[in-house]
Amino acid sequence: MTTGKKILTSRYINFPQKYILADLSTLTYKWDSVPVNEWTDYADKYDIPYKELFSDLDRNGLMHPVIVRDLKNNGVLRKYKCGGRRIIWAKRQGYTHISAYQVHDIFGTEEDKQLADAIVKDQWFRID
Repeated sequence: MTTGKKILTSRYINFPQKYILADLSTLTYKWDSVPVNEWTDYADKYDIPYKELFSDLDRNGLMHPVIVRDLKNNGVLRKYKCGGRRIIWAKRQGYTHISAYQVHDIFGTEEDKQLADAIVKDQWFRID
């Protein structure tokens, strides 16, 4: 049920076995300490590129899920490798959930680690 949820769904899902909807209110990432409504000022100050990506998201929506993992094996998801600026954009647009792949690189099997690497490689040229 999606009552009360505003979900940012990706256009492409290449790894459906790892696909989840991540709750943006609890998802952690590199810029957690920067208030979302002040993030573009912060990015401008520190020369973090975002304008082209944000414009593309405005035009086309989310193309690929962000990548997350349970870093401390405690149920709290954290952005993994790429996706931080997509998370910021989604929060700034009022989304509550975002398409994500949940990978198990640390606490998983060798197969899990290889799949996490494959997912990252699938997005690496689009890193954000």
